[in-house]
Amino acid sequence: MSRNRLVQQLLLPRHAGWFQTEIALNNLEQRSAYSTQLAIRGADSLRAGSGGRSSVSGVTATIFGCSGFVGRYVAQSLGAMGTRLVLPYRCDDVDVQHLRVMGDLGMIVPLKEFNIKNEDAVKRAVEGSDLVINLLGADAETWNYSFEDVHVKAVETLAKVSKSMGVERFVHFSALGASKDAASRRLRTKAMGEEVVQGEIGSMSTIFKPAPISGPEDRLFQKLRFQIKKMPFVPLVDGGKQKVQPIWIRDVALAVSNALQTYDSVGKTYHLAGPDVYSMAELADFSFKTIRESPNTMSIPLSVAKMMAGPGDWLSTHTPVRLRFGGMSQDAVEETAMDFTYDAVNATLKASDLDVVPHKVTEGIPIEFLRHYRAGGYDMGSMSADGSVVSVQVPPKHQFD
Repeated sequence: MSRNRLVQQLLLPRHAGWFQTEIALNNLEQRSAYSTQLAIRGADSLRAGSGGRSSVSGVTATIFGCSGFVGRYVAQSLGAMGTRLVLPYRCDDVDVQHLRVMGDLGMIVPLKEFNIKNEDAVKRAVEGSDLVINLLGADAETWNYSFEDVHVKAVETLAKVSKSMGVERFVHFSALGASKDAASRRLRTKAMGEEVVQGEIGSMSTIFKPAPISGPEDRLFQKLRFQIKKMPFVPLVDGGKQKVQPIWIRDVALAVSNALQTYDSVGKTYHLAGPDVYSMAELADFSFKTIRESPNTMSIPLSVAKMMAGPGDWLSTHTPVRLRFGGMSQDAVEETAMDFTYDAVNATLKASDLDVVPHKVTEGIPIEFLRHYRAGGYDMGSMSADGSVVSVQVPPKHQFD
């Protein structure tokens, strides 16, 4: 065993099993195979240090959507290279406090009370930046923001401001399946946003179209977890026949990092998906077994599911109340008629073209977070590993004299 590999193994959590350890080590080696220097012209004269979090890459990056799921991982990836991060946000300070440690002292610049509809605020956030990353997106409409507001108008503002203020590179996140004839408005407006980016700053942009992303804060397994734990049954639209090819969040962040370390990715669009294809019924069954709960699903016709999601949509778009059946909007129900896989979209450039080897999302560390929702604790539950029902042993309460 090499000295570097031994050191890496000692740094891993002690509870990680052999398989999890191997995945983590392979991921660390995959990351260390690449330079930590971003492909930004003029950054060399400002670069200082040998690389890493306490160095200075000479690059300033503004991340819109930094408080979201993907934002924290992209910020961590860039911050680990010594990149100065400008992080505009409109949520509470508590919701972004974890971002303050993503870089060394003085390298994280939070901009509170940001409003994407205010062009002056956008200019203030972009001023002095070499790189702009747009992670803004909406899974459902609210009374403040429609899909057009987030996916089209906001993108247009960011693209125009970035171009006028001399930003060198622009990274834009769309979604796998986004097209003019997609089944949902979310994906149709995502496609419109892509056209805006390509029309305004196509020569300096890199577009990513990820499949459903998995991770501790995701909207895939966490939605299933919520339905398993909080609902009497898990609703599966049309029996859960929809096919998805989910990708782990760490692989997405690595793809962004690798793309920014070369000029070859400029002007290109990458589709990101994992190594395996699953039906939603299979993922639901897997989640039941991982959490160790007795499977209880119900197939709901698409038309009925759309009708059941209607009241929640009205509440969300007319009031600040967000109350949806199973966490689904009518738009999300319509998307279940589509498959989110490489084959379904005829993907050309993939994660492998950025030297990323995606991990399986159902094994090892990528799915470790789901085990914490087991009834009774991490190592307990109402089902055994083979799916048979067993009794739950509740630990005795501590007695204090």
